[in-house]
Amino acid sequence: MDKNQQVDTFRVAFASSDGYVVDTHFGRATSFYIYQYYDDDYVFIEERKVSPVCLGGEHSTAKMKENVALFSDCQYIVALRIGMGAMAIIQDRGITPMALPGDITDAMEKLRQYDGVQKLFE
Repeated sequence: MDKNQQVDTFRVAFASSDGYVVDTHFGRATSFYIYQYYDDDYVFIEERKVSPVCLGGEHSTAKMKENVALFSDCQYIVALRIGMGAMAIIQDRGITPMALPGDITDAMEKLRQYDGVQKLFE
């Protein structure tokens, strides 16, 4: 590989009940499935368990910050829905939050395209 050639790579945390579909609200999630995109392919890395932070419409900001810190190695956090407070905390950590419900495979393709466009502006 040419030393000037960049390898496209990023890591994603998906809020999912089964590891196949993005079907969980960020604040209600108990599991996030971590995938790594690398050189036109992606692989499952691990499942990370968290305590839900949104219970009955209220949430703990401190607990939300703790949960987001668990994903400091990820460039994206993807969920069915993400509230404005959670989005702000995620962005403050330098992570991009996205609501992309549906199949994780489809979401990875959308993220690949999005990430490629973002790199054009670096």
